[in-house]
Amino acid sequence: MRPSGHGTRRRERDNAALLAFLARRLFFAAVALVAVAVIVYAMFDLPHGLERVFFHFDFGVTCSYPGCPAVTVLWGRTWLADIYLLLGGLALGIAAGFAAAMFCATRPRSPAARAVETLALIFYSLPVYLFGFGLLLLFEPTFGLLPSPVFFHSIDYEAPLANPWRFFDAMLVPWILVAAPFAAVVMRLARAAILEEIGSDYVRTAAAKGVTRRRVIRRHATPASYASVASLVGGWVPTFVTNMVLVEFVFFIPGFLGLSRRAFGQADSTLVPHEPLGHIDIPMVQALALWTALLIVLVSALADVALAVLDPRVRATGRPVG
Repeated sequence: MRPSGHGTRRRERDNAALLAFLARRLFFAAVALVAVAVIVYAMFDLPHGLERVFFHFDFGVTCSYPGCPAVTVLWGRTWLADIYLLLGGLALGIAAGFAAAMFCATRPRSPAARAVETLALIFYSLPVYLFGFGLLLLFEPTFGLLPSPVFFHSIDYEAPLANPWRFFDAMLVPWILVAAPFAAVVMRLARAAILEEIGSDYVRTAAAKGVTRRRVIRRHATPASYASVASLVGGWVPTFVTNMVLVEFVFFIPGFLGLSRRAFGQADSTLVPHEPLGHIDIPMVQALALWTALLIVLVSALADVALAVLDPRVRATGRPVG
């Protein structure tokens, strides 16, 4: 059957509203990034700092490293590791959170569901750096109580195309660490939405037709939580990026965020003898602030776009539904 003219016009209006929302969201994301850059680089060198950044893309040099290389050189070598950790952690956290929510919803008040809920609470409450150090003390190959032959060789990180196995070997545990608290929040939010949706008429109708509870939850109740989780991603990403800084430091992930420790004056004096311990590398701190803002703004924008696709009310109003 060919679609009616009314249905076609409605789809066209929805597509136009989505494109308009996307344009507005990208515009405000760009405004936010420019505002952050102005604030960060106007603090120490106004107006020359803004001129260097906006007209020459010159972010200065970092003398917390031998030879005082340009910040853009270090940035170019390390930014991909941040992206891999961010995307992998988000994907793992969302997948694990939904899986745990559906598991608990299909087995309400069972001992297994209670155990999963307790484990989620522990992951949410435990600081990632403490969790990471604990795993190293248990499983690190050279000093751990139970040395593991795999997944704790993060210092041997390789790019995914250069050596896929060594990349996965180095990144799996950091992905789990940054994903664990996020997955716990996703699980709690998705489970609440699923349990609320189970009482809906269409869900009860599906159950009355003989569909198993597990299938009803997976196909009918769980999709109702997608919009809530998409909204959560935009609000959680600052915490997620903060956890990335800690995990990169603990597991020696060669990302730009992992350079924060040295930028704030923790450089090895044997490597950089002319920089005393405690000296803050201002250009690196500025670049780290800008890079952090860029990651947060981009992920938040993508989350809002996903929310607009999932929830027509967002497209209509132009802003997330509270």
